[in-house]
Amino acid sequence: MEKKSTLANIFYNSFGTMFYYGCQWLTTLLVVRLSGYTDSGVYGLAMTFTAAFAILALFNTRQYQVSDVVGEYSDRTYVRSRLIAIVIACSICVAGLCVNHYTSYQWGVILLYMLYKCEEAWIDVYHGIDQKNGRMDYICYSYIARGVLMLASFCGVLYLTKNLVCAVGTMMITTFLVAVFYDRRIAEGFIPKDSKADKAAVKKLMFAMLPLAIVAMTNNLSISFPKYFLQMYFGDEALGYYSSVATPSMIVQVGASTIFVPLITPLADRLQENDKRGFKQILKRVAVVFFLLSILAILVSAWLGEWFLVLAFKEEIRPYVYLFIPIIVSTLMISVNACLFPVCTVLREIKGQLFVGIGGAVSSFLASIVFVKKYSMDGVVIALLITLAVQIIIEIYCVYHKMRKWKEV
Repeated sequence: MEKKSTLANIFYNSFGTMFYYGCQWLTTLLVVRLSGYTDSGVYGLAMTFTAAFAILALFNTRQYQVSDVVGEYSDRTYVRSRLIAIVIACSICVAGLCVNHYTSYQWGVILLYMLYKCEEAWIDVYHGIDQKNGRMDYICYSYIARGVLMLASFCGVLYLTKNLVCAVGTMMITTFLVAVFYDRRIAEGFIPKDSKADKAAVKKLMFAMLPLAIVAMTNNLSISFPKYFLQMYFGDEALGYYSSVATPSMIVQVGASTIFVPLITPLADRLQENDKRGFKQILKRVAVVFFLLSILAILVSAWLGEWFLVLAFKEEIRPYVYLFIPIIVSTLMISVNACLFPVCTVLREIKGQLFVGIGGAVSSFLASIVFVKKYSMDGVVIALLITLAVQIIIEIYCVYHKMRKWKEV
């Protein structure tokens, strides 16, 4: 099958991802309309609690997988390692639930949402195969199918039952069907028949990825801690209001991040070709585009933010709309972090990323305890801004240090 151009892949990936996460965002909006702010808080708790474990299920191999231009590991090795990571992540998630005093209703929603995120992780490894073969249009079609089915099943069941456990369970089933009957079959068409996943290769890959998986998990914990402590100190309803204000920012974050994803393989190619100038040109172009889009996002948010939030969530949300612009700023910083992370991966800057992850998690934990407890929702934003500033500074230094050592032949 003929490869698509880089520009076409950027379009397909951006459109598909924006559509899918737009549908996910609509579930967070409609849960308020269909079931109220308390259930919105429970849904937000499920998203927050499972976030770090979902990252562990991904095991952060996608960037490494698509930048493996020399075929260091087989496709089957990547698939097998992802299944092992999913089992580990689910086990740790259940263990984490056992040390929290949640109700059976919260337990059910969290566990089913975790299974749904594990299905996303399973699909992601097949998307890595599609991307490596230059066919991100297949990824786009998967996103569209899953988005439509997820939104329809979740909202339909929630409307009929007013029960989040049933709604999330149905969403999980539709995602599983797309994974089995579409994503897996498409990716299998790219996998060579002689491709194998021997135990030694899987073990080597997982140990090689372990530092990156730890970094990805600690990165996510640094973003999740403030919301986790908000729910713990102030309850489901407070988290529901905060999540409602914050959910539109998901579209900004996804839009900013997905522009960069298709460029990982070209960056790896520049590195393989020892083309430092080409590598830097890609980074500069992305930086300029990201800066312009960030300015646009802030201006549009300032102009339409309050109107949109009140339209979507009615007058009850008005006392909290002042948080929207600070949340957008923190979201853009999350996107910067998300873009710098794969650059470090392509450059194989592993130790530096460990400092990023650990430093971010520690600063987030401490800032959350101090500021969230004292300032509630305002404290969540303060803790995020402090944490992300720490992480971005470390990442920029790591990229600069690695680039300075790069000697072109």
